[in-house]
Amino acid sequence: MSNNTCQEEKIIIRKNRLSRYLRLSVNRRGQIVLSVPIFCPQRRALSFLEENRAWIQERQNDLRPTLKFQNGQTVSVLGQQVMITHQPTGRSGVYIENDRLLVSGEADFIHRRVTDFIKRETLRYIHEKARESADRLGVSFHKIHLKDTTSRWGSCSGQGNLNFCWRLGMAPLFVLDYIIAHEVAHLKEMNHSDRFWRVVARLTDRRSEAEIWLRRHGRELR
Repeated sequence: MSNNTCQEEKIIIRKNRLSRYLRLSVNRRGQIVLSVPIFCPQRRALSFLEENRAWIQERQNDLRPTLKFQNGQTVSVLGQQVMITHQPTGRSGVYIENDRLLVSGEADFIHRRVTDFIKRETLRYIHEKARESADRLGVSFHKIHLKDTTSRWGSCSGQGNLNFCWRLGMAPLFVLDYIIAHEVAHLKEMNHSDRFWRVVARLTDRRSEAEIWLRRHGRELR
């Protein structure tokens, strides 16, 4: 048996002379372990990996600590770094003042109130940006939904509905802008053809930078 580890993707590939089948697992460090029969073509192994991305994501998510907003924590909201500051008797609501995210009410509700605030601001931003991008392409969308997805950042349905992971509101704006551009582009090209990527390029010139950021830091948003 021989092992090969891809550090960037955290994938351990094991070639097993005794194995007849491809097998996947996720270890306690969140690394993907792919057991490969000795004569299995590399293309087949990589295809098997991609076919099981959703399952892998679920297993890795089980190992991650649950995001919990709390007083004194620094968080990014639509590209702005702010510190969550609990003010029990302050002005009612949740709002940004300078570099602070002020949260009123009881401490037990900080997480829910901050979550609701980020969702609300993210949805507002996505609506504005998606409308602007759709107008540029001469297309239209039906509804926009925010979801707490773990396997994908966004999607576009055949009915023209756009779906986004609300946690993108904590990513740099150029990353959120790219995902919006990606999904709006699907309103014109419901595929990932060369034509589709040319449409994306009309809406953003930071695709590569955004994809690199998501590969490196996407897990931090979970």
